[in-house]
Amino acid sequence: MFRLRAEATAVSDVRQSTAALGAALARTGQTVVVIDFDMGLRNLDLVMGAERRVVYDFVDVIQGAAKLPQALIRDKRIETLFLLPASQTRDKDALTEDGVARVIEELRPKFDWVICDSPAGIERGATLAMRHADAAVVVTNPEVSSVHDSHRIIGLLDAKTEKAEKGERIEKHLLLTRYDAARAARGEMLTIEDVLEILSTPLLGIIPESEEVLRASNFGSPITISNPSSAIGRAYVDAARRLKGEAVEMTIPSDKKGLFNKLLGRRASKQERMETCNTEAGAKHPAGDTRRTFMSDRLSGSTAVALALNSQQQRMKDCNVRAGEQKLTGSARRTFMHSCLKRA
Repeated sequence: MFRLRAEATAVSDVRQSTAALGAALARTGQTVVVIDFDMGLRNLDLVMGAERRVVYDFVDVIQGAAKLPQALIRDKRIETLFLLPASQTRDKDALTEDGVARVIEELRPKFDWVICDSPAGIERGATLAMRHADAAVVVTNPEVSSVHDSHRIIGLLDAKTEKAEKGERIEKHLLLTRYDAARAARGEMLTIEDVLEILSTPLLGIIPESEEVLRASNFGSPITISNPSSAIGRAYVDAARRLKGEAVEMTIPSDKKGLFNKLLGRRASKQERMETCNTEAGAKHPAGDTRRTFMSDRLSGSTAVALALNSQQQRMKDCNVRAGEQKLTGSARRTFMHSCLKRA
């Protein structure tokens, strides 16, 4: 069972990440149920376009007012995708630890994936959402406040889950959303390397900044259903494949500048790449042969960003293995990971 978590991120982005990954997994034929733990607000049904189909909810099942099959809503577009909505009239205190455990245990044998969408914060709804997780996806964006909050959540995952209390390590993945390479190069947001160094968590995927997220949320359709060929749709699909254990190269998908390229053809496309490369080179401050090599690689289509990310991923894996061999947990593990990545 995987749990999604987000901190200091817009609601539409958080819910879309849950819905997008769930839909992408379901499109491969696997059975998926997403659970909304955000009692009182109940936004996930809106993102998935099921708000008018809610009759019973999570709390109704816990309190015995409805059976689980009555509350589950099957998606009309993907028959293997289901939603268990939150209550809009009760708050987080309506969730009981025993009730949540009972529902989770009933869902486990019936679904390949049980995705628990946690509310923001570290109160009851969030701790119950992470309580029974086998693994966690930490959703963050390249802002200092978001990364800081995610660091706190990673600490709770190492202390408050059932696996942690048994002395077992909970598998964690990082999903970086709203990333803009140009803004990162200008220093307007954290770089990918900055985020990885702070959180010391393996990268699951990089979701580029896109207006498609808001558009998909407003239309009640996960981006991996409404526009899977878009840059953001491909990014979520790749993240879902990695979640399944597939070896997928780490890249930052982007949409082509269709009109500009159609008007001016290949010459315009090369000029645009040249301008982008000059911007990136200016941000990195390479000179002489280093700059010429950088520009040549980028213009020839070499995936320098992807190579750097894969190198960082390998260092992260190596450090995780070493931490596992030493059976480190909690703050000791985070301290070790930080120093290990610094030395790598």
